[in-house]
Amino acid sequence: MSYKNYSKKTYTTKEIFDKVVKNLQQIVNNGDYEKFLKFKKHFHKYSFGNLILIFSQFPDATQVAGKKAWLKLGRELTEDAKKIFISAPIPRQYEKIVKVVENGEEIEKKQTIKYNTYRYVWVYDISQTTGKEVPLLLHNIDSDDMGYFYEKLKEFSKVPVIEKELLGGCKGYYSEKENIIAIKNTLSQNDKAAVLLHEITHSLYDDFDYKEDRDLSEVFVESVAYIVADHFGLDTSSCSFNYIIKWANGETKKVIELGNKIQDTASDFIKNLEDFNIEDMQIAS
Repeated sequence: MSYKNYSKKTYTTKEIFDKVVKNLQQIVNNGDYEKFLKFKKHFHKYSFGNLILIFSQFPDATQVAGKKAWLKLGRELTEDAKKIFISAPIPRQYEKIVKVVENGEEIEKKQTIKYNTYRYVWVYDISQTTGKEVPLLLHNIDSDDMGYFYEKLKEFSKVPVIEKELLGGCKGYYSEKENIIAIKNTLSQNDKAAVLLHEITHSLYDDFDYKEDRDLSEVFVESVAYIVADHFGLDTSSCSFNYIIKWANGETKKVIELGNKIQDTASDFIKNLEDFNIEDMQIAS
């Protein structure tokens, strides 16, 4: 099987990186990141116990809220919206007479005792809602002209790539423990290629401590993935810039500080991918 020349760009990785920084700064200057922060304020910080409940029922949940909260944001539940139950505290109090010692004398005083009871309430993930546009929402790439590139990436990956059903907003993941990259099976070919580029970068080049520096890890990985995608003619701008600026917490400085690492990694990734030949792999097998 023959494959067309992937490289449609003649820009250097630095020129593409500069485009990334420029677009991120534009998002901040336009006030889109500020809108996103205001949007986020409407959501609760859930307790550890509730986070466990949410994950156990909807592992791919990214942003959950109750029906009324979603309606305030101009979004309605879909007909088949999946209910996620969590426990909500109900403040209670009562008064009791207690004995205390004041000025050497034992006296009786009223004391207010506060406590919580709990009841179950329903919340819903953002993927189960429709309506008013969400600031910095990650859009899908609804085109299929880069299927050949996706096939090459699957062969190039050092980790087995599988397609499977993934719930919610999750498009894919890399599991070092399972030694797999999973891609959501309902995505377009171009979206699959974009997600796979991201996950391959995690598997090959991401040396951040994910527990401590998850934000830096995601900024680095998606920046590299964007540069590589752009070099090979895959436009991921509709999702990459929003993704990067959210993980950078609105600070383009974080991206700039990683600039050399991002550019060097992208250049290495591009060279290795250009040198890789599927036909050689097929002959060898």
